[in-house]
Amino acid sequence: MVRVAIDTRQLDSLPDLCVKTGEPTGSIRRQDFADIPGWTLLLIFWGLIPFLIAAGFARRKIGVDLPASEETLRRIRLVDGGAVAGLVLAIGLLVVGWVIEEAVFAWAGIAVAVITLVAAAVVRGMFWVSGRLDAEILWLYGVHPAFAEQAQGLAPRDLAERVSANRWGTGLLVAALIALGVIIFLFVQVRV
Repeated sequence: MVRVAIDTRQLDSLPDLCVKTGEPTGSIRRQDFADIPGWTLLLIFWGLIPFLIAAGFARRKIGVDLPASEETLRRIRLVDGGAVAGLVLAIGLLVVGWVIEEAVFAWAGIAVAVITLVAAAVVRGMFWVSGRLDAEILWLYGVHPAFAEQAQGLAPRDLAERVSANRWGTGLLVAALIALGVIIFLFVQVRV
């Protein structure tokens, strides 16, 4: 599986091939992609709530109709159904643990919830594509090579110059701030 860059102004011209299997298809699956500016990560130092508020207001979101074969759609529905069943079981175990006041059931419910969420994310990644929005470029990951080959013409002409470095810059700034915080903490600890 490969990745492909698509100009967001070209989303109506996607090939009629399933993004995951490369089979010709007429069915689609709607998926939302968002671009959250990197500077919002800096607000995590002031707390989760300010970060979530800023990320919510600053993000840009688009909905994309991705071509998907019936087999791919069936697999996604199966994964989603399994995730719902696992979470219902987890909630049931938590309620039983609370009603009969047995911590074993509550811990089992938490374990089932965590396992269900991790397994659903991993399996969904095997059966469907992921992606991110970066300014006017939609990056799709895990697409079939046949889809990528046909969608290659939908990439921006100046893609090489436009590959964003803003996420690296913000990531380095956050890492530097964390390193500075650790150094200050260690310096204060040594002085005490």
